Amino acid sequence: MILPSHLRAHPEWVFLGPLGPGLSPELSALPLLTVDGGGDFAEKSLVWVGDQDSLTSEVQAEVSFRHPREKNSSDLALALALFNSPLRYKFHFWGLLGGRRDHELFNLGEALRFLETRPEAQIIFYNDLGRILFHLVGAGLWTFTHEGLFSLGTLRKTEVLLRGACRYALETPTTLWPLSSTGLSNEAHGAVTVETQGPVFLYFPEGK
Repeated sequence: MILPSHLRAHPEWVFLGPLGPGLSPELSALPLLTVDGGGDFAEKSLVWVGDQDSLTSEVQAEVSFRHPREKNSSDLALALALFNSPLRYKFHFWGLLGGRRDHELFNLGEALRFLETRPEAQIIFYNDLGRILFHLVGAGLWTFTHEGLFSLGTLRKTEVLLRGACRYALETPTTLWPLSSTGLSNEAHGAVTVETQGPVFLYFPEGK
């Protein structure tokens, strides 16, 4: 699977998944990739990827990549595999949280795996109200602004620094172990900086 050349230069995309709902106006202007049943929530997309196990309508896309249902990678993993240019990607994942909990966890896992070899790339997961629940970032220096609770975690051993307007800073290089509680239940009151040697996720339980 290869993206057409005129689509490869886009660093920012929306991935619309099968849980919907329709996109917010702010995201509707960005290049759109629909993941299987996500095609039911878009009149047309630039790219569609899937096996049609959750799609109920005809595919309306400029480019379609159909896959068999018997396969060893998810539709989302196959969609991410299309993006291999050395760009600072920013992906907005809509309609990929909720539903089956195992699907949700593996979506997060595939997103973090994508970021393993893409420093300075980021992936944002939205809930069905359009609020950010997860912000995943690759290796690099990142700043976010927030008022309220957040947690910082990883799925592999990673060294991080956490500074700024937060209750629990990590002022010296600190090793985060996979899903350890070191970064659990922090609180931000303004700008916070994360410096990480590998992919991490920021979780905002109240949305952002």
